[in-house]
Amino acid sequence: MLNFKKHMLVYIGIFGFFLVSALLYRLYVSYSEEEQQNNMKTFFDYHVRQLNKNIEDAKLSSMAIAVLLGQNDGIQKCLLNSNRDECIKDIRNIVNTLSAVSMYNNIKIHLHTKDLKSYVRSWDTQRFGDTLTSFRYLINQVIKEQKPVAGIEAGVAGVYMRAVSNVAYDSQNIGSVEVLLSYEHLGNFFKEQGIDLFVLLDKNQAISHKPNTNDDLLKNHYIENLNSSNLNIIEILRDIDFSKTDFYVYKTHYFSIIPIIDAGSKSIGYYVLHINIDDKERNISQNYIQTDELF
Repeated sequence: MLNFKKHMLVYIGIFGFFLVSALLYRLYVSYSEEEQQNNMKTFFDYHVRQLNKNIEDAKLSSMAIAVLLGQNDGIQKCLLNSNRDECIKDIRNIVNTLSAVSMYNNIKIHLHTKDLKSYVRSWDTQRFGDTLTSFRYLINQVIKEQKPVAGIEAGVAGVYMRAVSNVAYDSQNIGSVEVLLSYEHLGNFFKEQGIDLFVLLDKNQAISHKPNTNDDLLKNHYIENLNSSNLNIIEILRDIDFSKTDFYVYKTHYFSIIPIIDAGSKSIGYYVLHINIDDKERNISQNYIQTDELF
């Protein structure tokens, strides 16, 4: 009987040891996961600030170009003389020149008449004459404020960082010029750091959209920077309810979700930053993540 009790105490001791060990392990795993998520949130905080800064820089850059183009002799003369062919020629030359700079690789230029109708779209010269005032906040603001404006806005071409400036001749308004910068250069900028950027436009916020084979990649959003997007993680993106979270984790994949607020203070979609900490090809490591926490 005594031996039985001793054996029971041994078994209970062993069981208790393993039970405590299991509980401690679970606590350790839970703590590690929480610490990892906090590290990633800190990591994303830094890069969201970087994203916002780059967007502001692009808006200011597009405004500077728009102001210069508003003072361009060729643009002034072609608008003054209502010569679309000359305007198209001038705009194409300007686009070709600016495209040599990576930031302006996908630049678009849009000329408007003084009654705010489309006159020349650099990316679609056959489409013109449509009235813009009904859906273009920035163009209306230029007339209202009588000074250049910049912001993010969805238009016929999609979501762009845009700037609009008046075109004047002898102090008379003869039209306006708009500069559109895409997000592709920002996507490539983050890709060099091992981070994916997705610019997602709510489908119900699209002004006009030409059917595309990639339209159904996501149910409720168009991917506006397809060329710089990592489409290998589309399946994970499909499972995220962007409206209900700003941070999402799937295995070794981490996502930060930021609403896109346009120039009129309306939410039109989302920026999504993504990192896979187990992706060896991207040279992303725990050390890299912790280093960025210092900034």
